[in-house]
Formats: sequence, structure tokens, C-alpha cells
Amino acid sequence: MKSAFVVIVVVLATVPALMAQTPAPPPATGDAKRGQELFEKTYRCYACHGYDGQTGSPRLVPMMRAQDAFVAYVRKPSTAGMPKFVDPPEKDLIDVYAYIRSIPLAAPQADSIPLLKGIIDRRAKSN
Repeated sequence: MKSAFVVIVVVLATVPALMAQTPAPPPATGDAKRGQELFEKTYRCYACHGYDGQTGSPRLVPMMRAQDAFVAYVRKPSTAGMPKFVDPPEKDLIDVYAYIRSIPLAAPQADSIPLLKGIIDRRAKSN
């Protein structure tokens, strides 16, 4: 049990560093407000991905695909669980992408949680 907790703490501590090393795609060009409406009501993306894109499977946030790669994937997904969205206008998919990119990351930095920071610091000192 203790080793599982340590693994979780280490993962939480390394995620921000890994994300900082991965270059973010260029800014989205669509209308995020309209994209939210499409995500939630028109295409019902939330049913699999959660309302915040972070609770479903797979997680969409942080969105690391570029806009054109996202649109191409949604039109012709490489996984069986993802339905094909061939018919929606490209503008709709670009707006959905803009909405996904506008969603802030829900997980706080490990350093901002005093208990986790203390554990990480103690662990680092002992190594």
C-alpha cells in the first residue's frame, strides 16, 4: 500500500515536468464558447470524455494534438471506441477543438499541495 502511494506521488510530481517538456500545439482558432455548446449538446462528446474533458476515457485535457490533427482524427479515428464524425462542418470541429483547448487542467501542481510537497521533499532528501 505504501509503495502504491509513493508511485502516485512520484507520478503527480513528474507530470508537470513532462508537460513542460512537450511543446504545446499552436493556439486554437475556433470559437470556444460555441465549441462548448457543440461538445455538450450537439455532438455529446461529454458522454465519453466528461464535461471537462478530463474525467472520461480517453482524457482530452491537456489537448496535445494540433488543430488539423484533431480534426483529421475525429473524422477518421484510429480506435474502435471513437465514433467517426464525418458529416459535421469543419468549423464545428474547430470550435470543439477551441473549447477543449480552453479547458484548464484540473489537477493542481504537486508543489501547491502542502502534504504532497512535504512527502516529495522528504523523499528527495532521503535519496
